[in-house]
Amino acid sequence: MYGATETGRTTGISYGSRIPTIWVDVKTGQGVTQDGTTVTPKIGDRRKAPNLTDLLDTAAGYGARRIMLCGEKPEPAPGVRHWLFVQTPGWKATGHKRSAPMVGRFEHIQTGQKVDVRTAGEWFPKVSDPDSDDDTPLPLKPWQAREAWNVTEAVIQGILPKQFLLYTPSRTGMSMWWQSLRRDSQKQLIIPPAIDRDIAADLHRTSGQHHVEHLVAGEYASQHPDFVPLIDPAKTPKIDTFSYVDGRFMYAALGRELGIGPGVRLNRAAAYDLMTTDPFARAWYEVRFTVPEGWRHIGILGVQHENPADGWFYPNRPGARHTTWADASEVAVALNAGWLIEPLQAIRWQKDKPLDTFMSRLNKARDAVEKNQELPWMLRKAVSSALRQILIQTVGSFASRGTTKTILVESALDIPAEYQGRATRHGKFFTYEAPGDRWESQNYRPELAVQVWGRGRARLLSAPTAQGTPAGGALRLPGESLIGVNGDAVYSTVVPEWSLPVTRGGGDDGNTGRLRIKGALRGSFKTPTTREARDRLRDRAEKAGPRGALTEEGAE
Repeated sequence: MYGATETGRTTGISYGSRIPTIWVDVKTGQGVTQDGTTVTPKIGDRRKAPNLTDLLDTAAGYGARRIMLCGEKPEPAPGVRHWLFVQTPGWKATGHKRSAPMVGRFEHIQTGQKVDVRTAGEWFPKVSDPDSDDDTPLPLKPWQAREAWNVTEAVIQGILPKQFLLYTPSRTGMSMWWQSLRRDSQKQLIIPPAIDRDIAADLHRTSGQHHVEHLVAGEYASQHPDFVPLIDPAKTPKIDTFSYVDGRFMYAALGRELGIGPGVRLNRAAAYDLMTTDPFARAWYEVRFTVPEGWRHIGILGVQHENPADGWFYPNRPGARHTTWADASEVAVALNAGWLIEPLQAIRWQKDKPLDTFMSRLNKARDAVEKNQELPWMLRKAVSSALRQILIQTVGSFASRGTTKTILVESALDIPAEYQGRATRHGKFFTYEAPGDRWESQNYRPELAVQVWGRGRARLLSAPTAQGTPAGGALRLPGESLIGVNGDAVYSTVVPEWSLPVTRGGGDDGNTGRLRIKGALRGSFKTPTTREARDRLRDRAEKAGPRGALTEEGAE
């Protein structure tokens, strides 16, 4: 339910209320209620572990409207019917969400009680236990997830006293964003103007999200002929250092002084004039670029494959020539690196501060949590991860054109005619996708998300540090040292000096948005040819922590 301003104008503010919830282990059904009461599952005859119906009946018995599954999230096995698409005697499905994060929606046939089935991992990704010899990140247990939820809600209410945690991080964040907007002299919200539909369509057609690349030759590297791997495992079968650098609450630093709509289209001449006279303009460019001769480094500008379903690649072959769209910050990085850039057209935004207050509030909340030594280590990390989920999912929601829901029926006759051609059979059941909640429509601001993502790709490559601007980023490393990048993470065979704390002569002063060392390993390691192998080294490096970069404690 949306709130309203003093003048009665509808807004996206949704304060919410406390939702009766049970937090249960996905395998045993054991858990805890919102008020701390132990949950004992109702398990049917001849079963040792609860099935979905048992969990729903258990929720009904405790008066819960939501089940938060804890532990390893349930994943459908290959070739096996999805675990949500089963018979649930006494309950009817009202529209599931199969894509991550998974959601099951049910209603009791007799009482009408509604229950959502969700995963705690949507809010609290896995956390490693610093006191354990096992460095494997673990999902929270029910009592841990419940405690993390309560602390996260208390932190948010320390900023906005009326705001509860809603069903999703994105909805919670969007309500917080609406409350962060300025008001005019009549106390009406100053809402950023919407962009034109044709501009919105262009943004969706031409924009990506994160720069994700594996830069070691092999099947996990891009196979496009204009991509050249930076490490050949045949020539470098072993590495003696693995470093993991990651951004600190990066989006909070990227969302300052963004441009707002409605947007103005610029032709080739005007785009060239803007690019050459105002490199810091808020703009989205279509450019034709050429990779310089002698380039032996990571690609700067992303290009869609001919088949958009294949995603993006980043040309880095000297002489490669492509056309793409990019944020002004990315264009500036390419120009500074000596790339030939020819602007073809642009969309210019008006400089404003649509996200500044929202970002600042979340950043202050996270900073307070990180510095609160009275909270146990795992609880601090869990709450910080929830605040991060709110941040990144809210930004993503600005570009959402609406969700879909999966409807489950027992007969093909129950499928509406317009969905007949898209229905799927699952044993005795049929499913079809229908439009979901249109709540996103009034929050639709794709230009904000596109600018944050573009700035993120730029900062991954060329980042400010306490030592100056730009002094950090992947382009400040030897090209042959780069193993891969993922969003604001950089994996390398050297420890970047600029990523170290300032007390160690580095460029990390603790500020939000800094690319800082998360961990490093020293020894002898097989060159990771797959992302899975790379991620295993990343997890080990994070467990070792920054000390692995500063001493020999990270060595094997």
